[in-house]
Amino acid sequence: RNGSFAYGRKKRIFNDVSFTLEEPQILSVLGANGAGKTTMMRCMLGLLPWSAGASYLDGTDIRRIPSKKLWKTIGYVPQAKLSSFVYTVEEMVVLGRSSHLGPFGQPGERDWQIVEECLEMTGIAHLKGKLCSRLSGGEFQMVMIARALAGEPSLLVLDEPESNLDFKNQQVVLETIRALCEKRGIAAIINTHFPEHALEISHKSLLLFSDGTALAGETAQVITEENMTRAF
Repeated sequence: RNGSFAYGRKKRIFNDVSFTLEEPQILSVLGANGAGKTTMMRCMLGLLPWSAGASYLDGTDIRRIPSKKLWKTIGYVPQAKLSSFVYTVEEMVVLGRSSHLGPFGQPGERDWQIVEECLEMTGIAHLKGKLCSRLSGGEFQMVMIARALAGEPSLLVLDEPESNLDFKNQQVVLETIRALCEKRGIAAIINTHFPEHALEISHKSLLLFSDGTALAGETAQVITEENMTRAF
């Protein structure tokens, strides 16, 4: 609500941005390189402090929500980079249960059951036992989505989930996000470089312009030829 952000005293990257999202809607964030898409996402999540304005979850300023409670509600998938850690697929996914465990807690039977369910939901159960360092980019992206789902969130936030993937894997990721929102009744926010992807799966869109202004609304009304020409 009325979100603005600037690094130090520099010109604001975006100014007075407001939008709302409900389950099971999907919102896409678009804009040219340098428009602040990832910065916007980090501000929304409280990973960067807004210069003005605030993010609200079910009407509560997220700064007033204890961190552990917040991350039980939100599943965050940052830009995926292939893992160099020697984790198996299921070990990586169970890390998504950390917000449900104590500081020294160990995953129990219920946690591993949820891991199994998330692998099935994302269509990667066949990857069990494989090392993440040996997966393709598309496979690893699905593992990261499964990890976020393991926290049982009501909101998924994904930073360019289809970037660096070929066309086939882009479609797999998009269809998975759409299916998860419909079947589990959760909401999703994605950063994307592709207006056609937003038109394909998003109910709402947020378009960032290089002058710091933004346009939010129904996707069909936001992603028009005129607005795309101005943004890109």
